[in-house]
Amino acid sequence: MKYTLNEMQIMNLADHYTLLYAFLGKSLLEQCGEKGERALREGTRRFGRDRAEALRARHLDANVKINMHSLFAVGADLPPDPRFKRELQELNPQERVSHTLYCPMAALWKEYGVMEIGRIYCEEFHRACYGHYAFGYTKVNLAKTQTQPEDEYCAFNVVLRPETLPEELRAVCFEEYDPEYSGPVKQLAQAQGKSGFGTLFIKLYFHIAQAAEDILGDMGRSAVCKGLEDMAEECADRLLCAAREQGKEMSLDFIEANYPLRMDMDGEPLWSIYGSGGWKEEMKNHFCNKVQRICLDNGQRLF
Repeated sequence: MKYTLNEMQIMNLADHYTLLYAFLGKSLLEQCGEKGERALREGTRRFGRDRAEALRARHLDANVKINMHSLFAVGADLPPDPRFKRELQELNPQERVSHTLYCPMAALWKEYGVMEIGRIYCEEFHRACYGHYAFGYTKVNLAKTQTQPEDEYCAFNVVLRPETLPEELRAVCFEEYDPEYSGPVKQLAQAQGKSGFGTLFIKLYFHIAQAAEDILGDMGRSAVCKGLEDMAEECADRLLCAAREQGKEMSLDFIEANYPLRMDMDGEPLWSIYGSGGWKEEMKNHFCNKVQRICLDNGQRLF
C-alpha cells in the first residue's frame, strides 16, 4: 500500500513510541529478571492510570459524561494510525465491543521478537486505563490479543453499568440520571501526530523509569539507561532508513518530523512534570545526544 508523506511520518512517530516500550522492557527483564518484570508491569499500570485521569479531567472540564462512549469516542489521546484496522461491533455509553484486526504495535513487537513484552502491555495497560477512567467501576474483558501467538485479533468488551455505580456517580456518568444535563460545553479533538505521540512517549518513559527506580533502586535506573542506549542505535538506523524511503536529507528537521520526542528537550513543557528525579537528563544523555550524533554523522551518506 502506498502512503502519503504525512502518513509515513505518522507511522514513524507511532513505531518509535512502540519501540520505547520494547527496549525499556527488554532491558528491565534481561538486567533484573522477575523484579524487572514487576517494575515494567507497575510502570505500565501507572501509565494507564495517568492517561485515564488526564482524559477524565478533560471530559469533566468540558461537561462530558464519564462513560464508555466518551472514553473511546471523545477527544482520545492516542493519535490515529493509517495502518490500524478495527471492527467496531457496539459503542454506547454502557459498552464498547470491538475486534482489533490489525494492531501496528503488536506487529512491531512481533518483528522485534518481543511479543512477551508486548503481552505485558496488553495485560496491564488496558485494564488500568479503562478501569481507572470510570472511577474504578469499568469491567474490562480482553479475551484475545494479537500479542498471543494463537490469536489473530484482539477482542475487547468494556462495560460500565449504572447499577454498579454509587448513586452520586450515576449522574456524572449517564445522562438519564441527570435531568438538568445540557450537554458538553466545548468540543474535544482527538490527539494528532507529533504532539499526541510525544505526550504519550514522555509519560510512558517516565512511569516505567520511575517504577524501575522505586522497585529496584540503582539497578532499575541502570537498566533504564541501558535500554535508552540500545534504543538510540536502533532508532537512528530506522530514521536513516526512513530518510532514504522519503527521499529526504537527514537533518534535525527530519528527526523532528519523524520522531515523537522533541530533540530540543528544553522546549518541551512536559518535562517540568515528567522530568523529575533526573529522568530528563538521562533521556538526553543516553538517548537524544546519541541519536542526533549517529543520524547527522551518517546523513551525508544517504545520497
